[in-house]
Amino acid sequence: MRAVFFDAGGTLIQIDHARVAAAVGGVLGRAPSVHDFVAAEYAGRDAVEQLMATNGTGTDDSRWNAHFRALLAALGFSEHEFDLVSAAIRAEHKRLHLWSVPAAGAAETLAALGRSGYVVACISNADGTVDRLLERAGLLEHLSFVVDSGLVGIEKPDPRIFRLALERAGVAAEESYYVGDIYPVDVVGAHGVGMVPVLLDPLGRYGSRGCLTTPDIPTLGRRLVSAKHAA
Repeated sequence: MRAVFFDAGGTLIQIDHARVAAAVGGVLGRAPSVHDFVAAEYAGRDAVEQLMATNGTGTDDSRWNAHFRALLAALGFSEHEFDLVSAAIRAEHKRLHLWSVPAAGAAETLAALGRSGYVVACISNADGTVDRLLERAGLLEHLSFVVDSGLVGIEKPDPRIFRLALERAGVAAEESYYVGDIYPVDVVGAHGVGMVPVLLDPLGRYGSRGCLTTPDIPTLGRRLVSAKHAA
């Protein structure tokens, strides 16, 4: 294998749960526990998957609403409470992008993969600013390049965005891993062009998805570095 491609939001860069909790608490007077967010994020991802199953890729706005509505429901908040806090969460996102926290160990893992000889890059459904988010998170320096759907006009799971990245990296699909967090976007898209998809699964709930999974980025990185050295 010669390359490892990563998704950005939800994979390399995590949502700032503390800021979401503060926005909710500022409106409702009670905030969810930051520690409960990891499990609740599964509900958010499941809601986005259901939306895509019925409406194709959906719009940015519909995916946002589906994600946060299900996320807050999993944290014990009602539909009415979601309606009350939605504007506050959006305002906080507008002030500073909510997906802003580098995944634990991501920088070190990207650097190790690069030193081992992998091409390391990012393919993201974003708004044209993901390179700045990655730079702010201290990750951009470890990536060979970034393909941002907002700049190329193609979104995952469209196979063309994956092929664009493969061509830029100079590698074949079957020589490449793609790591992401949303099955119909990341796994289906990568598999469709012949890449080896890896689904991020912190709590081990996706074992039946028929693809490789990893609890976190460092665990995957260690496996791939070891495989490279053994080759």
